[in-house]
Amino acid sequence: MPSVCLNTAMSITGLSKRTLWRRIGEGRLTTRDTRAPGEQTRLALDDVLALSHLALGPQEHALIVAADQGERAAQCELGLLLLNANRAANALYWFDLAAKQYDPNAMCYLGRCYLACDGVEPDQDAGMLWIGQAAAKGHQIAQALMLFLQSPKGQQLLERQEPKALETALDAVEREVMLKALSETADPASAER
Repeated sequence: MPSVCLNTAMSITGLSKRTLWRRIGEGRLTTRDTRAPGEQTRLALDDVLALSHLALGPQEHALIVAADQGERAAQCELGLLLLNANRAANALYWFDLAAKQYDPNAMCYLGRCYLACDGVEPDQDAGMLWIGQAAAKGHQIAQALMLFLQSPKGQQLLERQEPKALETALDAVEREVMLKALSETADPASAER
């Protein structure tokens, strides 16, 4: 049976470490035996998922285990899953872990969270830094976001410090990049049908 560490359990459930320890003490959470002194406490994934209030299937279970094991792409995907569940602070944790492993998608999402995400304290410097690093690694969306953020309109939105308006503008830039990429890769034969 798969297990996860306490930090992963905190991000999945939204509960504090103290609350998780209390539930362990009450016998409501099952711990897994550790193999070596100093090894992190592990919790049964099924127990953690029961506390998550998230509708997750087997694919997401595997994603959580992979993220817990340090796989950067899985960490970024788990961040997106939590962001879509309106758990920005928990998503930020996973984006940060993956970004520190040089994952350009995570860098871009981490930057966006710092600039315009609900549930996260805004930090323009960190947001620009992470998006800039993703752009430098060739991430097309991050490159387009940097161009926009450096434009007069982008600068105006940053100065006004209106996260919702900025998020809407960043979404529009991202959508434009995605649509352009889709149209460039579309099969011309299927477009004629």
